[in-house]
Amino acid sequence: MFSDQKVLDKLKELNVMLIRADNTQRLQSINDDLKRYNRANLPVNIIAPSNPEAPVIIMPELFGPAEALQALEEAVGASS
Repeated sequence: MFSDQKVLDKLKELNVMLIRADNTQRLQSINDDLKRYNRANLPVNIIAPSNPEAPVIIMPELFGPAEALQALEEAVGASS
């Protein structure tokens, strides 16, 4: 989970819904999504703009607050 206060504030400001997937049971739907995003394992951090026509933003495996804030701003721009 995010711990940087600026990121937490931005998530709240943008009314972002955080979804956490648990693949302990190796669900096919999660495995299909991992393949779709070219990933082998969780965690995968994806930011989906509210505009369904805009592409999702797939975050790198390791990222910091600056990258998270930048991606959130990109998602807002894609939704405008």
